[in-house]
Amino acid sequence: MRGRRIKFYKKWMSFGVFALALTLPLTLSGQESPSSDIQKLHDLESAIQNAEKLLHKYPDNDFAPNLMFQLSELYVKRATLTFQREMFVYEEAERKLDAGLIDTVPDIPYLDLAQAIDMSLQILQRFPAVPFRDKVTYRIALYYSEQGDRVKAAEYYVRLTKETKDPDLLEECYFRLGEYFFDQKDYSSTIKYYSQVVESWDNPFFDMALYKLGWSYYNVDDFAKAISTFVYLIQDLELLKDVEAATGDKSKTDLRQEAIEYIAACFAEYGGPYKAGDFLSQRRDKEYATQVLVHLAQIFRKRNFYAQSIETLTILLDFYPLSPAAADYQKQIVDSYELADDKEAAENERAKLVEKYSPGSLWFETNTDETIRARADTVAEEYLYRLGSEAQLRAQTEQDSLQYQQAIGWYKFYLQKFPQAKRAHKVQFYLAESYYDIEDFESAVTAYHEFAVRYPQSEFGETAAYHRILAYDRLTQHRTEVDSSDFFLFNFLAKGESAVDIVMARNDAQAHLLQASNDFYIFYPFSPWAQGVLMNFGQMLYDIKRYDLAHEVYQEVMNKPEDNPYLVQAYFMSGQCQYKTDNFEGAEQQFTQLTRLFPDSTKYVDPANKLIASARFRKAELYLTTGDTLMAAIAFENVSNTAPDSLIAERALLEAANHYEKLGAKAKAAALFEQMAKRFPASKLLSQSLFKAATLSEEIEEWGRAAGDYLQVYKLDHLTVLAPRALMAAARCNETIENYDVARELYGEYANTYITDPDRVMEASFKRAEIAYNQQDFDTAGEEFKSLLESYNKFVKDGVTPEPFLVANAQFLLAEISFKHFQDIKLTPPVVRKLKRKRAAFQQVVRAYTSAAKYKVAEWTTAASFKIGKTFEEFGQALLDSPRPANLSPEALDQYNKKLWENVLPFKEKAQKTYEANIRNAAENNIENNWILESRKRLAELRNELDLGALQGTPPADSYGANQ
Repeated sequence: MRGRRIKFYKKWMSFGVFALALTLPLTLSGQESPSSDIQKLHDLESAIQNAEKLLHKYPDNDFAPNLMFQLSELYVKRATLTFQREMFVYEEAERKLDAGLIDTVPDIPYLDLAQAIDMSLQILQRFPAVPFRDKVTYRIALYYSEQGDRVKAAEYYVRLTKETKDPDLLEECYFRLGEYFFDQKDYSSTIKYYSQVVESWDNPFFDMALYKLGWSYYNVDDFAKAISTFVYLIQDLELLKDVEAATGDKSKTDLRQEAIEYIAACFAEYGGPYKAGDFLSQRRDKEYATQVLVHLAQIFRKRNFYAQSIETLTILLDFYPLSPAAADYQKQIVDSYELADDKEAAENERAKLVEKYSPGSLWFETNTDETIRARADTVAEEYLYRLGSEAQLRAQTEQDSLQYQQAIGWYKFYLQKFPQAKRAHKVQFYLAESYYDIEDFESAVTAYHEFAVRYPQSEFGETAAYHRILAYDRLTQHRTEVDSSDFFLFNFLAKGESAVDIVMARNDAQAHLLQASNDFYIFYPFSPWAQGVLMNFGQMLYDIKRYDLAHEVYQEVMNKPEDNPYLVQAYFMSGQCQYKTDNFEGAEQQFTQLTRLFPDSTKYVDPANKLIASARFRKAELYLTTGDTLMAAIAFENVSNTAPDSLIAERALLEAANHYEKLGAKAKAAALFEQMAKRFPASKLLSQSLFKAATLSEEIEEWGRAAGDYLQVYKLDHLTVLAPRALMAAARCNETIENYDVARELYGEYANTYITDPDRVMEASFKRAEIAYNQQDFDTAGEEFKSLLESYNKFVKDGVTPEPFLVANAQFLLAEISFKHFQDIKLTPPVVRKLKRKRAAFQQVVRAYTSAAKYKVAEWTTAASFKIGKTFEEFGQALLDSPRPANLSPEALDQYNKKLWENVLPFKEKAQKTYEANIRNAAENNIENNWILESRKRLAELRNELDLGALQGTPPADSYGANQ
């Protein structure tokens, strides 16, 4: 049967008594040289001509069908050779195009088998009963297929299935039709033709047809048939597994592997893990059962269906618990739980792996392959390490003692299973750390000790030794009992193994802590913790009053000054130890050296300086207790000039300044406060000191000096609380000494810097403009007053309303500027034009004063009202003072004056009403000021003027101005 499959591929070539030996290939491979091709083409043309002549001469002869069939073969050879030559030319043109030698893209050649097809069709038409008709039909299908017309090819394959009885041709036709419809994704037709192919299992297309039949069932979601088909294929392939021939473009191995993959894919779509388990449970002895389940688990994992992947792997383990790959399957279960972010389940499965596949387990004893064992051993070790470390991490995160206990259990189990593993030293260290974290310090120090004994070369040795000290320290803190017995301290500071010092520790825990601290320094003298350990060691000796030993420890710290954060503390404590042993001279030298070597170490320099300078400072304080403030001030000044410590000197300087101030020596006090800037520029009290100096200078009317100190306060840091006050005061002092340009500049800087304080911004802006106003720079003043009003309006718009007094004042002064401009317009010829200007200016002034009154500030409301009345008077007076027409007779002049008075009278009356309203409103609001007094005065004079004018019918004589 196998021979039949192999021989079939050549059988169809042997028919026909006149078949020619093929001299040219039908494919494009093996192309020869152009000269050889020319000769072949020449020979081929001769053969074709001879055949055509023979056919033409004997068209109906019995051998005609055979001759026509042979001629169609010759046409194929010629077409093939022509195509090869054209391909050669085409490829040459392509190379030239790529090289840039030509610009035209060549046309791709076409294999033209039209003559062969036509000749074959003529055979069928002219000789329908020819014995080899099916072979001709088969060739027509091949020719169409070679030309790429797969539809026509399929048509003739279908015809062939109806015409031929040849089983080999039928099987190939069914296979080719199955291939065609498979590529068209017409799976129903595909199934129809492949099903006929697989009816005979010994044909050469059987395996590929069976493979694609299963694939087709898969594509139409008929998973049950797909599975059975693929299983059938696998079984067939296993029967033929010794056959090396390929099937189509796939090897037997490829088909088998893909069949397994598609079975797994079918189960992924149809029934899932449990269906696969049921199906394969009776086939678990088959090799493919394992492979299907493995691939099914992979499919689910790639799709992120971790639960299904885990179920599949569980089935695998149920089927094959002692399989060499069982540990790997268990690891995949762990990995899937981790990918599903089910940490708890992953941890449980890791524990299972450790239990079932680590050394000592049944699986481990059954599988003796060292490679497999080593792989499982590696995973088990890693998982056991993770179980402990992750439990410890959770414990640390959640502060959970149960998790610590779990970690401790895993760590102990690890050390039992893997005592020689590379990470065993870490586990021993982490075990000790866990004991420490649950405050089981007895177990912790034991575990640290075991670590030191078993793993002396570990990189954690230093850390473990240090943490052992910490554990003993905590034990000491927890041990409240006092056992004042003598303890031995061996090899103190590495003086010798026989060296023994007797100490009276509080209890045995502290004695062990002292010895552990001493030993740590002996074994790890260059540790970054060494100096800290020594300092704690010295402090314990200091506390138990072994000042002599403590002094030696601190001296050891002082002997290593490089990058030593404890150096200054060691100096200080060394001095303290000498002080405690009544070595006052040594203590003073030690403290003096400390202040010289570490002048910036405030924490220790300050107390050291206090010890050195305490006598002098206390003497100064004693003067105060006796009420001699002057001597105290002098003494504090001397201390400030001589104390080696800057903080004491600064403090003494301030004390001296304050006491001189109390004595009324303001100039002296101010001078001392000013010294802060020169002597202690980094002092936190510098701003307060300079501000105080400036205040005192103001009190003694040294305005320039005060201004300088205030300005220095501002420049130190304009964000401090004193800075805005200082800047405003500096401007005020400059204004006082008539340094107006500087004052204006400082007021302006204030307004631009401290915009968050609306009232002060208004004040600074007003003062700046006011100076310009007082200097009669009305243009500048006017612009700045307007800017102030804009700022005020913006503050109001933003929901902040500053105090309106200065705003009203600014508006009033703007009106005053307008009033001055109004006064400057004289009604001189040409009068009409000047009068028009005067009237416009009059209206502007009234509006400006009215705007000032709108702020409802009593001072400026009354002032504005008074000035409005004054403006009406001024305008009326300007009319009265205007020049009279020339050459008027006395009678005409009198008439002119009467008419002029009639025009002026409304302005006078309006002024009168304005004064009356101002006085009335002031009375209603209990306001009394100079503007009201002036209003009363003007009202009385105006009434007299109006009464006199009413009697005369003309302006009173004294109402005429210079233009009369």
